[in-house]
Amino acid sequence: MELNLLLPVPTSINKLYINEYQYQKNPVTKKPERVPTGRRILSTEGRKVKAQIQGRARVQLLEQPEWDYEWTKENFVYQDAVIYFARRGSDDNNIYKLLNDSLEGITYDNDSRVLVRTQRIVYDSKNPRIEVKITPVEFVGIFENKDVYDEFEAKCEFGGVKGCSKYRKGSCSILKDSIAGTVREEIGSIHNPICTAFKEKK
Repeated sequence: MELNLLLPVPTSINKLYINEYQYQKNPVTKKPERVPTGRRILSTEGRKVKAQIQGRARVQLLEQPEWDYEWTKENFVYQDAVIYFARRGSDDNNIYKLLNDSLEGITYDNDSRVLVRTQRIVYDSKNPRIEVKITPVEFVGIFENKDVYDEFEAKCEFGGVKGCSKYRKGSCSILKDSIAGTVREEIGSIHNPICTAFKEKK
């Protein structure tokens, strides 16, 4: 499963937000005055580019029906980017806030499950753009990949002679937390997960 998008370069976070103002009547002069509300809102440029990103993403998503949006509700994804900046000196870290916010709810459910990786930065003053590739992660919870997870669960179910007494058809809280990505003290390093709470069934 893979999703490829060609999008406008998102507005830098340095230009993304502006202070919100509202008019209030001055109690002394009785004239309306422009005063800050304390809130930060998207700038005009930010709103424009966000709409462009969302519009193009929706069109390109229709051309790639194999993409499984529902899958992203429970799983992490890699978001690899090749960025064509208009000029040198631009910071890639500054553009991901708008990019992720724009794609949330369209290509993935929540950007908290997106792992951003800049693969290349090049320069094209005539056609700045960003190529985005979204793919599933390899890891499963704390486990490096599905093979490592399968091996770990096999030890829970079949380790020793009868397996672990805590396994209970996969309902072990240690195993469930590990699948959800929570590091438990019963597990050693995530780089070599071994459950110290293993207790063979009688």
